[in-house]
Formats: sequence, structure tokens, C-alpha cells
Amino acid sequence: MKNIILAKREIYHIYNRGVDKRKIFLNNHDYQRFTDSLSVFNDIKTLAGRHFNDLVDNPCKEPLVNVIAYCQMPNHFHLLLEQRAEDGITKFLQKLTTSYTMYFNIKNKRTGALIQGVFKRSHIKTNPRLLEMSRYIHSNPIKILKNNGETGRTISEQLLAYPWSSLPDYVGVREKSKIIENEKIILDQFPSRKAYAKYVLGETSDGGLT
Repeated sequence: MKNIILAKREIYHIYNRGVDKRKIFLNNHDYQRFTDSLSVFNDIKTLAGRHFNDLVDNPCKEPLVNVIAYCQMPNHFHLLLEQRAEDGITKFLQKLTTSYTMYFNIKNKRTGALIQGVFKRSHIKTNPRLLEMSRYIHSNPIKILKNNGETGRTISEQLLAYPWSSLPDYVGVREKSKIIENEKIILDQFPSRKAYAKYVLGETSDGGLT
């Protein structure tokens, strides 16, 4: 897995977790910081996060990657990325994780590594695999949603609204973010956003969409 060559215009599933499987997102502010970072650091010219808050609302001009899908979980994250620039994925992940670790360590008065050193990757070589991976990434929160004890909403409703993934962008339940630029590579293969939602929700226990 470590020897997979990252080529331009190819798509990869990228994922990593906290060291010793520790939680890397402790509250909504942590999740939001990482979400914003997916945009802030996706730029060849963005070198550091010293002016992070000033950069949040500025769209990238020379993207390193195309973020097709993402999901953040308490102790890990998943990204579906198309490499745009030479070594774009590696540079993007380095900036993303270094900045987030610095933020997390300062906030929590700790030192040392937060995220495992070498990010995991798999090459998405076929269209069926692309669709399967988008579903896998977007359905990742199902287990924690089933365990959170929330009442009043079905698991399907919670998953479609899960704020720390790109699924709400895909199904149109929130305004499209500047992080996802090419969801059409997935959505154009379905007759509607609702059809894609049903594809993702197919294995939930509450019958999917109502």
C-alpha cells in the first residue's frame, strides 16, 4: 500500500487515524478546523497557516488536489482525491496534517505526533470502485450515529445531515461548499440527488429514505 505511486489525474482513497487510535477531533470546533483546512491548504501557494482565519473564505487558485468526497470521524478521516499537481496529494496531506497537529497540540497543551506518520492510500482504478468508495466514505458515520442515542430522527436522516462529511453537499441538504468542486463525477451517474442518497443509504437499518 505504501508503494502505490500517486499519478496526476488519477483518483485515490486516502485515509489516516490518530496515533494509538486516539481521538483527533474532540469537539465541533476541531471538526470545523479540519474541514476548513481542506480548502485552505489545497493550494500550491499556501505554505503555512499563520493567517489561517484570513484564508478560510478565500478559494484556492492553484489546487493541489480535487476533493471528490470526505468524511471525518472521531479518530480518523477519509478523503477521495484526484491528484491535480505533481506530488499534489503528498503536499496537501503534509500541510493539512501538520497544521492541524500544531493547532491541536497548542489547544490541548500537548506535544508530539497526533496522526500516524504515513497516510494510507488505495488507487481507484475503475468506475464501479469509485462509486463503491464514495458510498463507503459517506456511510462511515453510521456506527457512531447508531450509538449516539439520538431520538426524533432516523439513522438515515442523521447520516444525510452529518456535518463532517461531503454527503450533505451531494444530496443538497446544505449549500454547496467550496471544498467539493467535482461531485458530478459521481452524481452524473444517478438520475437525481435523491437516487444517490438511496444508493448510500441502502444498508441502513431504518429503510432508507421515506
